[in-house]
Amino acid sequence: MESGTSQPVATFTRRSSGLVRQVSALDTVFYGLGQIGIPYVSFITVAWVAYPGASMELATLITVIGALALGITYALFTSVYPRSGGEYVFLSRILHPSIGMAVSLINTFWEIFYVGINGVFWALFGWSPLLLMLGLQLHSSMLTNAGSWITSPWGLFVCGSALVLFFGVILHRGMKFYFRVQKWSMWVAFACLLVTVIVLAITATGRIDFAHQFNGLVGAGAYQRIIHQAATAHTDLAPSFSMGNTLTFMIWPAFAVLFAVFAVSFAGEIKRASRNMFIGITGAMLASGVALVALMFLTHSAVGTRFELAITSLPTAKTGLPTMPWANVFAAIAGGSPVLTVIINLWVLLLIPYAAGTAAIYASRAMFAWGLDGLGPNRLGAVSDRLHTPGFAIFVTCVLAEAWLCVYAFTSLVTILSGLLGFAVAFLITALAGIVFPIRRREVFETSPAAIRLGSVRILPVIASIASVLLAFIVYRAIVDKTYGANTAFSLWVNLVVFVVGFAWYYGAQRIRRSQGIDLAARYKEIPVE
Repeated sequence: MESGTSQPVATFTRRSSGLVRQVSALDTVFYGLGQIGIPYVSFITVAWVAYPGASMELATLITVIGALALGITYALFTSVYPRSGGEYVFLSRILHPSIGMAVSLINTFWEIFYVGINGVFWALFGWSPLLLMLGLQLHSSMLTNAGSWITSPWGLFVCGSALVLFFGVILHRGMKFYFRVQKWSMWVAFACLLVTVIVLAITATGRIDFAHQFNGLVGAGAYQRIIHQAATAHTDLAPSFSMGNTLTFMIWPAFAVLFAVFAVSFAGEIKRASRNMFIGITGAMLASGVALVALMFLTHSAVGTRFELAITSLPTAKTGLPTMPWANVFAAIAGGSPVLTVIINLWVLLLIPYAAGTAAIYASRAMFAWGLDGLGPNRLGAVSDRLHTPGFAIFVTCVLAEAWLCVYAFTSLVTILSGLLGFAVAFLITALAGIVFPIRRREVFETSPAAIRLGSVRILPVIASIASVLLAFIVYRAIVDKTYGANTAFSLWVNLVVFVVGFAWYYGAQRIRRSQGIDLAARYKEIPVE
C-alpha cells in the first residue's frame, strides 16, 4: 500500500479508475503553459506603473525560482502518489483527509471560476484589441463598434459561454483528443508569438520608430502629449530602482507562473508520470519565464519606458487609443500593418482559451477523485468506458463555470484576480506538507522515489521550504495589496467560507458513508486505484 503497487479490491468500489495513461511529457509542458497564461503579460505590464522603481523582469525571475521549488515539490509528491485528482490525493494521505478536501475544494472552486473568466480575458486581451486596432488601421467603424461591444456585459458573457461550451465538448471527447487540439493550437500560437517578439525587437533597435507609428495612428504629437499629461499629473516617469517595490510586484507574475503545478490533476493519465510530471511542470515554468521576461524587456525597449509608464497611468479616454495599452497592442502599433495586427493578436486568441481548458481539467479531475474516494456522489467518479473521461464531472464543471461567468459579467461582486489568495494559501499548505512529509509518513517517504538526498540532506523538505517562503509572501501581499484587488471583502469572505465548507464536507461525507457501512478512513491508507 505504501509503495502504491497493489490495492485490496474491497477497499474501493472497483478495480480500475477507468482513466488511461495517454498524456506525454510535451503534452504536460503545453498544459503548464496553458495554465500559466503567457498573455497575462498584458495586465502585468499595465500594473507596473503602480510600483515605482520596480523591475518587473527581476520580479519575474525571482518568482520563477520560487515557483520551480513549488513545481519540484509537486512533482515529487506525484512520484509517490501518481493518480489523478491534484493535491487532494497526496494531502489527504500525508496530512489528513479533511485538509486534502479543503485545499482541493478551494482550488476547484476558483479553477471553475477561471474556466468562465478566461472567456472574459479572451474578450478583453484578444478579441477587443484585435477588432479595435483593425478598426483604427482600416478606418472601419463596424470593427471598432464590434471591439467595443465585446467588452460589454453581454459581449463578455457570449465570449465566455463559447469557451465553456467548446472545452466541455472537447474534454468530453477525451484527453488524447484534447491534447491533439491543444498541441496544434499552441504551435501556431508560438509562431505568432515569435513574430511579435521580432517586431518588438526590431522596434527596440530603432529600425522602427514607435513614436512615429503611434503618432501616425493616433494623431500628430500624441506620443509626447501623453508623456506631458502624465508628468503634469505627477506620475514619476523616471523612478529610481526599488528592491522593495520589485519584491511587492512579484504578486503579478505569480498569478501566472505558479499554476503549472496543476498538471498533477491528471497524473493518473500521464505516461511515465514521475519523469514526465517533472519535465512538464518545470519545463513550462522555465519556458514561460523566458517568454514573460522577453516580452517585458522588449516592450520597454520598443515603446520607451517613460511612454509606457505614462500611457498606463492615464485613463483610456485621454490616450487617444480605443483600447488599453496591452503588450500586443504596442506590437500591433509598431507593426503598422493590419496583417501583422492579426498575427500579433492571434497568439493571444489561441493561448488564452487553454487557460480555461486547463482549469476545466483540474476541476473535473478533482471532483472525479472525490467521487472515487466516496466524498462525493458516485457519479462524479464515473468514467466513460469508451472515451475514458469523467463525463459527469466535466458537465458539473461547465455548468458551474457558466454560473460564475454570469456573476462576473452582470455584477460587480468579484474581480478578475479574486482567486489568487485562495490559490496561494492552498499552495502554501502543500509546500508545508512537503516539509513535514518525511516526519509524518516516514516509512512511505523512505521507500518512495521522493526520498532523494544530497549527502545526508533530504531534498524535498529543503525545496518545499524555499517554496513556502515565496508563498507566505504572496499570501501576505494578496491580503494587503489594494492595487492587486484580490482583497475585496467579498473575496476574503468567499475564500474563508470555502475552506470551512471543505472541512465540513469531509466530516459530513464521513458520517453519511459510515451510515452506509463504508469506512472512508480505510481508503486513505492507500492511494486510489489505477
